[in-house]
Amino acid sequence: MQKATMTDNELIEACGLLGSMYLCKPDRETLDSWRALLSEAVPDILSDLKDALEKIDMASDSELEDLLWEYTRLFIGPYKLPCPPWESVYTSPKRLMMQEAYDEVRDYYNKAGLTVNNQGIMADHLGAELNFLAVVLQKAHSDPKKEQYYRDLIEGFLDEHVIKWIPQFARDMEDAADLLFYKTLARVTRSMIDLIERGQDE
Repeated sequence: MQKATMTDNELIEACGLLGSMYLCKPDRETLDSWRALLSEAVPDILSDLKDALEKIDMASDSELEDLLWEYTRLFIGPYKLPCPPWESVYTSPKRLMMQEAYDEVRDYYNKAGLTVNNQGIMADHLGAELNFLAVVLQKAHSDPKKEQYYRDLIEGFLDEHVIKWIPQFARDMEDAADLLFYKTLARVTRSMIDLIERGQDE
């Protein structure tokens, strides 16, 4: 993992894929779509996630129910969440939602001309932040005149938000998860953030 490298396009696709894995419940249709996205050759950093997906028995209703319960227990509730997927909860003194980080993240989205259109998703949700990275990486890749602006935006977002909470979130998630898929997703997420961060320093 330490020596892994990825092209911009691979990073864009990976951030978008990981974002969807935090935002979407793992039903049969969604799992099929993730498998399709990982059906071809994948970067080394995603190979463990591909293997974990392939080990899920799609014909087993009980296995799919276990996955859905794991997702609910980790990210939704109703019980106390072991790894709340919102930056505000990790960075605010009282561990509350919609605190200072929430407003700051929305400001970053505005600078990139983006908004979160789904009212059920908080701007500082992990999935939204990963999608933001994917979209801004795409903008940097496709708009040479503004590439540096978008690269600076990504660097600031990483420094001021992503690295302040997602590594700890991923450690908490790996500790709390019972199933291989979500333990692997936690490890891959942490490795992905490390890879993007190192890429900004090169």
